[in-house]
Amino acid sequence: MCDSRPFTRKSPPGARAMWASGDGFWELDLADGSAWFSDWFCPRFNSTEPAKRPAFSDLRALMSAETWDALLRMLRSHLEERTPLDTEFPVRLAQGQTEWWHMRGSAQRSDTGHPTHFAGCVRDVTAMRRAAAKSA
Repeated sequence: MCDSRPFTRKSPPGARAMWASGDGFWELDLADGSAWFSDWFCPRFNSTEPAKRPAFSDLRALMSAETWDALLRMLRSHLEERTPLDTEFPVRLAQGQTEWWHMRGSAQRSDTGHPTHFAGCVRDVTAMRRAAAKSA
């Protein structure tokens, strides 16, 4: 996480595409609870420590209790009932500003249907929300 080295021939496939998208990507291993976050999250987590292995619960510090609880309900609903995970919510960054994130994701399941991994992306939709409010 938070590796700002330039791309090289040895960069993993997809690294340039993730960077160019302007979106944040995340993945959870549901067996051991470990998480991976793309560099997009670094300034938002206020972390530049490359060795830090964040947990999904690190997102909790960016949200109100109500937002966190609603997000957990949506994640559980996706895992248990296979409802789509496609939602927007506000986050409060360490620098004090509020961003609105649009999160989408999906679980990878074993042959028996048991969720093993959860992955998705986040996009900052703050500017789009402001523009929509101004035109309303």
